[in-house]
Amino acid sequence: MPTNAEIASRLIEIRMLMEMAGESFYKYMAYEKAAASVENAPPLADLVAMGEHLALPGIGKSIGTVIEQLVKTGTAEALDVLHRRFPPTILELLGVAGIGTKSAAMLFEGFGIASLDDLERALREGTLEGVPRLGPKTLENWRRSLLAYKAHLTRTPLARARTTAREIMTFLAQGPPLHRLIPAGSLRRHEETVGDIDLVCTADDPEGVIAYFTSWERAEAVLAEGPTKASIWLAGGLQIDLRVLPDHLYGNLLQHFTGSREHNIKLREHAVRKGLRVSENGIVDLASGAVATAAEEAGVYERLGMDFIPPELRSGLDEIDLARKHALPKLVEIADLRGDFHMHTTWSDGRDALEAMIEAAEARGYEYHAISDHSMGRGHFGLDPDRVREQRREIENLREKHRVFTLHASEVDILENGDMDYDDELLAQFDLVIASVHSAFDQPRDVMTKRIIRACENPYVTIIGHPTGRRFGEFEGYEFDYDAVFAAAARTGTVLEIDGQAPRLDLSGALARRAASFGAIFSLDSDAHRVERLDGVELALGQARRAGLTKDQVLNAKPLPELLEFIKRKRS
Repeated sequence: MPTNAEIASRLIEIRMLMEMAGESFYKYMAYEKAAASVENAPPLADLVAMGEHLALPGIGKSIGTVIEQLVKTGTAEALDVLHRRFPPTILELLGVAGIGTKSAAMLFEGFGIASLDDLERALREGTLEGVPRLGPKTLENWRRSLLAYKAHLTRTPLARARTTAREIMTFLAQGPPLHRLIPAGSLRRHEETVGDIDLVCTADDPEGVIAYFTSWERAEAVLAEGPTKASIWLAGGLQIDLRVLPDHLYGNLLQHFTGSREHNIKLREHAVRKGLRVSENGIVDLASGAVATAAEEAGVYERLGMDFIPPELRSGLDEIDLARKHALPKLVEIADLRGDFHMHTTWSDGRDALEAMIEAAEARGYEYHAISDHSMGRGHFGLDPDRVREQRREIENLREKHRVFTLHASEVDILENGDMDYDDELLAQFDLVIASVHSAFDQPRDVMTKRIIRACENPYVTIIGHPTGRRFGEFEGYEFDYDAVFAAAARTGTVLEIDGQAPRLDLSGALARRAASFGAIFSLDSDAHRVERLDGVELALGQARRAGLTKDQVLNAKPLPELLEFIKRKRS
């Protein structure tokens, strides 16, 4: 069964091929809007089965039929018709900067170039030299862009991109003076993965900043270099783009390059209805020609008659309408978090000792935290009942030495039949229990669904840990009925975790948004196995904000007495 992301990709493919075929702007843009809607929707297989996919924003009867065909067969009649005219590989050409749909159609129809390999060969053999409107500079730019395109064939997990962004920003801070420097794009929106790193900067000497940026020793190639913008390519395939403008344009620049594309499209449409045009250079009054600039990003939204929209919400869904109505949620912030429930020590598979993790939690200013080492199901490093009781005694002794309150918890395996790895008598001795699937990932969808729901129904289970089990580059996650599990979690008062461990980010922002619609409560945790990984909670926070969560929907934003009462209420 194709995933939402795969179906959205097919819709974008139809959109691009329609433009190549000369279809009207409004017709092919409808597919682009539908793709954005699909990406942030609940699993389409479930919606199509219930006939509810037509209720998604931007999905009419015609596109709804295409989606239904894609869900059931993996393809659609509209796509097959387009493929009879253009081979699917022609879309590779659009990844090369400077090649749009018209250029791609020209290359195919005039020279039989229908793939990246074809283009590389044509450039290498000089096939395109002397072609009208394809001068030496254009061809050289295409050669550079081919390198950049290869960098974009794979996306970089958010945590890794954040680390690289910090490194290049540290480097830039040592060069010509800067006024402001901040990541934009998918990194600032806390997307789970990023295609490249976008940096926005203001300075009095843009050319000096650009020259210094392109001199970074980690740059394998300079893909583009101009007076106010440049792109470099790093080994491993990550591209970094820098844009530098005067400080009075900072707000316009940051808003524009933060995106998302879908958000900016809707913002421009709203602006046009108000007689305005929005770009990174300011807001133009179409009647008078007057240009308004914004030194701060909030000024852009204010000029358009709406509240400031946090970057994480800029997905092109309902955020524009909510901002116009002054109805945006007040998103949970890092300062709202009073603790972290998921961390491991040397008692199981952690790298740091119990007291080291307690001290680190205390240093972060937490009111409380939980030590949640693994149960026996995790093999040789899991704790048996005697070790559980021994660990509890040590935690109780250490409580007297520290301001932070340490909850004795455990990450307990959910066994194949839905039973817990510890019996209820032992579970009752923990202050808090995280239940996670760590085995039998290939169970049928209905079996896995029942397995997780059964864990939710256990009165001693406080939290379902990393609910989908995904790990970037390793495992996409096990299959289950998301809606059924989310409904069960809300019904039973079981918390759903947003795990901030770098390879996980589980639940994702999109799934957390869906779970919230059922009334679920969440925990934002680091799943740290060493002291320096406690900052993984910031990655969890990013997904929570993408889901539109407020602090009232987050268990570890509650004071300790309320937390303990929450746990007690479920157990009773």
